[in-house]
Amino acid sequence: MLEIIKQADGLYDPESIEINENKLCLIDADSLLYYCMGEETFEACKIKLDSFILDILENCKTHKYVAFMTPYDTFRRKVGVTKPYKGNRKGKTVPPVFYGLKAYAQQEWDFTTVDGIEADDCVGLYNSMLKDIEVVICSPDKDVILQVPGLHYNYQKNEWVDTTEESAWKFLWMQVLAGDSVDGVPGIPGIGMKKAEKAFEDLDVDAFPFRALHMYVEKIKLDNDSKFNQSTVKQKIDKFKETLDLVYMLKSDKDLSTYGIELPELQINNVLEKWEEETQSSL
Repeated sequence: MLEIIKQADGLYDPESIEINENKLCLIDADSLLYYCMGEETFEACKIKLDSFILDILENCKTHKYVAFMTPYDTFRRKVGVTKPYKGNRKGKTVPPVFYGLKAYAQQEWDFTTVDGIEADDCVGLYNSMLKDIEVVICSPDKDVILQVPGLHYNYQKNEWVDTTEESAWKFLWMQVLAGDSVDGVPGIPGIGMKKAEKAFEDLDVDAFPFRALHMYVEKIKLDNDSKFNQSTVKQKIDKFKETLDLVYMLKSDKDLSTYGIELPELQINNVLEKWEEETQSSL
């Protein structure tokens, strides 16, 4: 850690930063690896990653963090029936430097994965469960920023967003209507996010799910379609449930039990402690 801090861009002195000791960064780290893997040498990629992490901690005024990565096999891959989840990314190869950087992040920075859960679900889950510490959710992912209530730091744009419970709930149901083209999740054909937002503008938040389900039954067209055909209505409801499962980000113990997932105890990392240990050992 001492060598990492010395090599990173800028002069990072953990002892000089104004720190909130009761603050924790939950980092959705998938994007970090992609941002840092385009340098000319692997050594330069590592230094860029080091600098990125240290910048996040400095901007959030904390030494404490947990950084999550996404394992290959997640519960959503089993949910996608209409189209394979993230099937639109099939055939895209990941360069070897990505895996080298991932191994480096695990070894030097204690990046971690949770079986069956994507990194963005991890930050949402732990954010809802941690009650005695101030959490900053660190991610550039719009789904995380707009669907998870709480304080967010977008480390790509160096921007802060405070997402309310109501706005997060509304964004979820907008996604149910519009789908998510980035992850290959189908919604209602012809409905984008602007039309989805308009669909809820006259409603109380408690009515959002009913409006979304009603629109699926009304607007999705199937062979031999009929409002009074129980089979086609069931197919539309199944499509509604599938899209909801794919876009919904996990946020509670109940969500975990639904998919039979166990969440491990959180292991919090502290840059200052590592800095002090290695400073002492180098003397």
